[in-house]
Amino acid sequence: MENIKILETVADISYAAGYHQHYSGNSRFDVKSYISWAHEFEEKHQNTDWDKEDYMLMIEEFANTKIAVSNFRFD
Repeated sequence: MENIKILETVADISYAAGYHQHYSGNSRFDVKSYISWAHEFEEKHQNTDWDKEDYMLMIEEFANTKIAVSNFRFD
């Protein structure tokens, strides 16, 4: 499957968002945000050696930071 890396990143970010009940009230906006965040993460880490770095810790930290600074609050 092509683009598996970006799809996994979107899924991981979406999982974190769901866990934190992150919802703007507009699901299409949220989906577009998570896709954008995934591209940002992949670009930032395009040269990261995942044999030396912990992907799960880094994606969780990235997603949690993005969620925390979103322009909306969640319940």
